[in-house]
Amino acid sequence: MRQFFVKEELKCNDMYELDENQAHHVKSVLRMSEDEPVRIVDVNSQAFLGHIRYVDRKTFVYIDEEDASEEKDRKIVYGAAMIKKDKWELLLQKAAELGADVIVPLETRRTIIHLDDKEIKKKLERWNKITLEACQQSNRTSLCEVVEPVKLKNIEKYKQDINLVAYENEECRKLRDYISDGNILILAGPEGGFEKSEIDYLNEIGFTCVSLGKRILRAETAGMYALSVIDAYGD
Repeated sequence: MRQFFVKEELKCNDMYELDENQAHHVKSVLRMSEDEPVRIVDVNSQAFLGHIRYVDRKTFVYIDEEDASEEKDRKIVYGAAMIKKDKWELLLQKAAELGADVIVPLETRRTIIHLDDKEIKKKLERWNKITLEACQQSNRTSLCEVVEPVKLKNIEKYKQDINLVAYENEECRKLRDYISDGNILILAGPEGGFEKSEIDYLNEIGFTCVSLGKRILRAETAGMYALSVIDAYGD
Protein backbone atom coordinates (compact mmCIF):
# COMPACT_ATOMS: atom_id res chain seq x y z
CA MET A 1 0.00 0.00 0.00
CA ARG A 2 1.37 3.41 -0.98
CA GLN A 3 1.99 5.95 1.78
CA PHE A 4 2.25 9.75 1.85
CA PHE A 5 3.34 12.25 4.50
CA VAL A 6 1.45 15.53 4.77
CA LYS A 7 2.07 18.69 6.78
CA GLU A 8 -1.45 19.12 8.15
CA GLU A 9 -3.51 17.53 10.91
CA LEU A 10 -6.00 15.02 9.56
CA LYS A 11 -9.15 13.36 10.85
CA CYS A 12 -11.52 10.70 9.62
CA ASN A 13 -13.82 11.66 6.73
CA ASP A 14 -11.48 14.44 5.59
CA MET A 15 -10.86 14.92 1.88
CA TYR A 16 -7.20 15.85 1.63
CA GLU A 17 -5.89 17.31 -1.62
CA LEU A 18 -2.44 16.00 -2.50
CA ASP A 19 0.16 18.56 -3.51
CA GLU A 20 1.35 18.87 -7.08
CA ASN A 21 4.25 16.45 -6.77
CA GLN A 22 2.23 13.84 -4.90
CA ALA A 23 -0.68 14.15 -7.34
CA HIS A 24 1.64 13.72 -10.32
CA HIS A 25 3.19 10.65 -8.71
CA VAL A 26 -0.21 9.09 -8.00
CA LYS A 27 -1.82 9.87 -11.34
CA SER A 28 0.99 9.81 -13.90
CA VAL A 29 3.71 7.63 -12.37
CA LEU A 30 1.81 5.03 -10.35
CA ARG A 31 -1.36 5.35 -12.47
CA MET A 32 -3.49 4.64 -9.43
CA SER A 33 -7.18 4.14 -10.00
CA GLU A 34 -10.01 5.80 -8.15
CA ASP A 35 -10.78 4.15 -4.79
CA GLU A 36 -7.35 2.51 -4.63
CA PRO A 37 -6.30 2.27 -0.95
CA VAL A 38 -3.46 4.38 0.45
CA ARG A 39 -1.93 5.17 3.81
CA ILE A 40 -1.41 8.80 4.82
CA VAL A 41 0.53 10.18 7.81
CA ASP A 42 -0.22 13.65 9.17
CA VAL A 43 1.90 16.30 10.87
CA ASN A 44 1.36 14.59 14.25
CA SER A 45 2.70 11.26 12.93
CA GLN A 46 -0.80 9.81 13.08
CA ALA A 47 -1.41 7.29 10.31
CA PHE A 48 -4.71 6.93 8.50
CA LEU A 49 -6.10 4.58 5.88
CA GLY A 50 -7.91 6.11 2.93
CA HIS A 51 -8.54 5.86 -0.77
CA ILE A 52 -7.85 7.90 -3.89
CA ARG A 53 -10.48 10.25 -5.29
CA TYR A 54 -10.22 12.27 -8.52
CA VAL A 55 -12.39 15.40 -8.54
CA ASP A 56 -12.22 18.17 -11.19
CA ARG A 57 -8.75 17.05 -12.30
CA LYS A 58 -7.50 17.23 -8.72
CA THR A 59 -6.24 14.30 -6.68
CA PHE A 60 -7.55 13.70 -3.17
CA VAL A 61 -7.29 11.12 -0.44
CA TYR A 62 -10.53 10.41 1.41
CA ILE A 63 -9.67 9.51 5.02
CA ASP A 64 -11.54 6.36 6.05
CA GLU A 65 -10.09 5.43 9.44
CA GLU A 66 -7.11 5.63 11.76
CA ASP A 67 -4.41 3.02 11.30
CA ALA A 68 -4.06 1.26 14.63
CA SER A 69 -0.63 -0.25 13.90
CA GLU A 70 2.13 1.13 16.11
CA GLU A 71 5.85 1.66 15.74
CA LYS A 72 8.44 1.30 18.47
CA ASP A 73 8.84 4.22 20.84
CA ARG A 74 12.64 4.02 20.83
CA LYS A 75 14.49 6.85 19.10
CA ILE A 76 17.46 5.78 16.98
CA VAL A 77 20.13 8.33 16.06
CA TYR A 78 22.70 7.22 13.50
CA GLY A 79 25.98 9.12 13.32
CA ALA A 80 27.51 8.28 9.96
CA ALA A 81 30.87 9.46 8.67
CA MET A 82 30.34 11.00 5.24
CA ILE A 83 31.42 8.92 2.26
CA LYS A 84 31.31 9.23 -1.53
CA LYS A 85 28.05 10.48 -3.03
CA ASP A 86 26.60 7.30 -4.54
CA LYS A 87 27.33 5.21 -1.45
CA TRP A 88 26.22 8.04 0.85
CA GLU A 89 22.82 8.35 -0.79
CA LEU A 90 22.34 4.58 -0.60
CA LEU A 91 23.30 4.75 3.08
CA LEU A 92 20.66 7.46 3.72
CA GLN A 93 17.96 5.51 1.94
CA LYS A 94 18.63 2.26 3.77
CA ALA A 95 19.08 3.92 7.17
CA ALA A 96 15.62 5.48 6.83
CA GLU A 97 14.12 2.14 5.80
CA LEU A 98 15.77 0.41 8.76
CA GLY A 99 14.38 2.78 11.39
CA ALA A 100 16.84 5.63 11.95
CA ASP A 101 14.99 8.70 13.25
CA VAL A 102 17.91 11.11 12.91
CA ILE A 103 21.00 10.81 10.73
CA VAL A 104 23.99 12.91 11.78
CA PRO A 105 26.63 13.27 9.03
CA LEU A 106 30.04 13.14 10.71
CA GLU A 107 33.32 14.75 9.79
CA THR A 108 36.16 12.63 11.12
CA ARG A 109 39.91 12.69 10.55
CA ARG A 110 39.65 10.13 7.77
CA THR A 111 36.52 11.60 6.16
CA ILE A 112 37.24 12.43 2.54
CA ILE A 113 34.04 14.43 1.94
CA HIS A 114 33.92 17.95 3.32
CA LEU A 115 31.20 20.50 2.55
CA ASP A 116 31.38 24.26 2.72
CA ASP A 117 28.54 26.38 4.09
CA LYS A 118 27.23 27.18 0.60
CA GLU A 119 26.75 23.50 -0.22
CA ILE A 120 25.09 22.37 2.99
CA LYS A 121 21.58 23.78 2.47
CA LYS A 122 21.25 22.28 -1.01
CA LYS A 123 22.66 18.96 0.14
CA LEU A 124 20.32 18.78 3.12
CA GLU A 125 17.31 19.34 0.87
CA ARG A 126 18.36 16.45 -1.35
CA TRP A 127 19.28 14.18 1.56
CA ASN A 128 15.96 14.75 3.31
CA LYS A 129 14.10 14.12 0.06
CA ILE A 130 15.84 10.74 -0.15
CA THR A 131 14.88 9.82 3.42
CA LEU A 132 11.31 11.07 2.93
CA GLU A 133 10.85 8.79 -0.06
CA ALA A 134 12.37 5.89 1.88
CA CYS A 135 10.03 6.47 4.83
CA GLN A 136 7.03 6.56 2.50
CA GLN A 137 8.13 3.38 0.75
CA SER A 138 8.68 1.50 4.01
CA ASN A 139 5.37 2.63 5.60
CA ARG A 140 6.93 4.43 8.54
CA THR A 141 4.75 6.75 10.59
CA SER A 142 7.66 9.04 11.48
CA LEU A 143 10.14 10.85 9.29
CA CYS A 144 13.90 10.35 9.30
CA GLU A 145 15.66 13.72 9.52
CA VAL A 146 19.14 14.35 8.19
CA VAL A 147 20.71 17.18 10.19
CA GLU A 148 23.66 19.42 9.38
CA PRO A 149 27.08 17.74 9.39
CA VAL A 150 29.05 17.98 12.63
CA LYS A 151 32.65 17.34 13.58
CA LEU A 152 33.15 14.27 15.71
CA LYS A 153 34.20 16.42 18.67
CA ASN A 154 30.68 17.92 18.68
CA ILE A 155 28.75 14.64 18.64
CA GLU A 156 28.08 14.90 22.38
CA LYS A 157 24.99 17.07 21.76
CA TYR A 158 23.31 14.09 20.08
CA LYS A 159 23.96 11.62 22.92
CA GLN A 160 21.07 9.38 23.96
CA ASP A 161 20.38 6.88 26.74
CA ILE A 162 22.65 4.32 25.05
CA ASN A 163 25.71 5.54 23.13
CA LEU A 164 27.65 3.07 20.99
CA VAL A 165 30.43 3.18 18.40
CA ALA A 166 31.11 0.39 15.93
CA TYR A 167 34.83 -0.37 16.14
CA GLU A 168 36.66 -3.05 14.18
CA ASN A 169 39.24 -3.65 16.95
CA GLU A 170 36.61 -4.43 19.58
CA GLU A 171 36.47 -8.20 20.11
CA CYS A 172 34.48 -8.85 23.28
CA ARG A 173 31.49 -6.50 23.35
CA LYS A 174 28.83 -7.42 20.79
CA LEU A 175 26.29 -4.87 19.58
CA ARG A 176 23.30 -7.08 20.37
CA ASP A 177 24.30 -7.25 24.05
CA TYR A 178 24.03 -3.48 24.46
CA ILE A 179 20.56 -3.00 23.04
CA SER A 180 18.00 -2.40 25.75
CA ASP A 181 15.13 -0.06 26.51
CA GLY A 182 15.98 3.55 25.79
CA ASN A 183 17.00 5.76 22.92
CA ILE A 184 20.17 4.79 21.04
CA LEU A 185 22.98 6.64 19.29
CA ILE A 186 25.17 4.42 17.11
CA LEU A 187 28.26 5.74 15.31
CA ALA A 188 29.93 4.23 12.25
CA GLY A 189 33.19 5.48 10.79
CA PRO A 190 34.42 6.30 7.27
CA GLU A 191 36.51 4.27 4.87
CA GLY A 192 39.53 3.40 6.97
CA GLY A 193 37.58 3.56 10.22
CA PHE A 194 38.04 5.79 13.24
CA GLU A 195 41.53 6.69 14.42
CA LYS A 196 42.54 5.37 17.84
CA SER A 197 42.60 8.92 19.24
CA GLU A 198 38.98 9.39 18.13
CA ILE A 199 37.94 6.17 19.83
CA ASP A 200 39.74 7.30 23.01
CA TYR A 201 37.82 10.57 22.90
CA LEU A 202 34.48 8.81 22.40
CA ASN A 203 35.24 6.50 25.33
CA GLU A 204 36.00 9.53 27.50
CA ILE A 205 32.59 11.09 26.79
CA GLY A 206 30.67 7.91 27.52
CA PHE A 207 30.55 5.86 24.32
CA THR A 208 30.92 2.08 24.40
CA CYS A 209 32.81 0.32 21.60
CA VAL A 210 30.95 -2.63 20.10
CA SER A 211 31.82 -5.25 17.52
CA LEU A 212 29.81 -5.87 14.35
CA GLY A 213 31.34 -9.32 13.94
CA LYS A 214 34.56 -10.78 12.58
CA ARG A 215 34.34 -9.26 9.09
CA ILE A 216 35.62 -5.83 8.13
CA LEU A 217 32.59 -4.12 6.60
CA ARG A 218 32.43 -1.24 4.16
CA ALA A 219 31.38 2.05 5.71
CA GLU A 220 27.90 1.95 4.17
CA THR A 221 27.42 -1.72 5.07
CA ALA A 222 28.40 -1.21 8.72
CA GLY A 223 25.55 1.22 9.30
CA MET A 224 22.98 -1.02 7.61
CA TYR A 225 24.18 -3.97 9.67
CA ALA A 226 24.06 -2.04 12.94
CA LEU A 227 20.58 -0.67 12.31
CA SER A 228 19.33 -4.12 11.33
CA VAL A 229 20.65 -5.60 14.58
CA ILE A 230 19.06 -2.79 16.62
CA ASP A 231 15.75 -3.39 14.84
CA ALA A 232 15.92 -7.16 15.34
CA TYR A 233 16.99 -7.18 18.98
CA GLY A 234 15.10 -4.09 20.04
CA ASP A 235 11.60 -5.56 19.75
